Order: sequence, then structure tokens, then C-alpha cells
Amino acid sequence: MENQPKKKFYKKWWFWGIVVIVILSIIGSDGSNPQKVGETTTSNQVEKSTTFKVGDQIKLGNSIVTVNKVEYSQGGQYSKPADGNEWVNLNVTIENTGSSQQYVTTLGQMFIRDSEKNSYQVSVTNKAMENPGFGLDGSVIAQSKRTGWVGFEIKKGATGLQFQYNGSMFGGKSALVDLGR
Repeated sequence: MENQPKKKFYKKWWFWGIVVIVILSIIGSDGSNPQKVGETTTSNQVEKSTTFKVGDQIKLGNSIVTVNKVEYSQGGQYSKPADGNEWVNLNVTIENTGSSQQYVTTLGQMFIRDSEKNSYQVSVTNKAMENPGFGLDGSVIAQSKRTGWVGFEIKKGATGLQFQYNGSMFGGKSALVDLGR
């Protein structure tokens, strides 16, 4: 067998995968603080007030994120959360105000946390099963928006619930929305 020379690192698939991830992270976050749309605020006000309310339109980079509705569920006839847990379903709109498409991933950008500092990741809930075509994962083309449901399984009766939206799954700024419980 003849020895073949090794491929240079820039000709390997993993190198270009890393390049794509770095570019997406740069595009996904411009480093600006989250700000409620429609209000005039100074940078000091934004630094102090990082928690928003359901219904607020929050500008984060090239996105405007709005939690439209919060629903709690014990499940239905065919599916239920684990014993001692309940589901929280959020109807969320993400508007892309930029000039290029953005990618949204609920698993890497959306969380719920409670007053005991527990963090909850996205879960398949009754709303996700009832509305499989209305998820938030995927691309949002420039100058358009996407509305859908995202669900979480939390400890039953948890309080101090806040929705955390990260502008990019690779870091950057995030916004907190008080869910009213």
C-alpha cells in the first residue's frame, strides 16, 4: 500500500463545522443589552431592569422576543408530566429585525428557572404534541417573525418562575421574563 499524505486541517469537515459555529455565534449576538421596545430608556435603566413581563416586546440584538401567553397543565388523557411535576407552556413570538436569517433552537436558547435556583430545559408537553407544526425551532428569515409554543416540565408548585431567552446558544446577552408565579 502506498502512503497517502495526510489531509491538511482546513480540508477536514470538523474544521469547517467549527468555522460555521463561530460565525453563527457572532451573527446571533451583537452584544447589546436587552431592551423593552417602545420605551425610551437610558443604559443605566437597562442595566438595573433586566426582568421583563409577559407581553413585553424585548429587543435583543436583531431579535424582538415576546412571551404572549403562559399556560400551566397537568396533562391530558394520553400524556402527563412525571409525578410531582407540571407543565408550563409558553406561546412566544421571535421577530427577526436583521437583514439575514437567524436560527432559533429552543433547547439551547430557552430555559425556565425558579426561586430555588432550579433550571428547567425544554420538554415535550401537551401543547407540543397538539401543535407539532407550531414549534419555534428553525430559521427565521430576515424581516419576519415566528410564533409557536415551547414547553417545560417543572416541579409542581414552583414559584418565582422566569423564562430566560439567550440571544445566541453560544453565549451573549439574555433576557428574563417574569411569568407571574
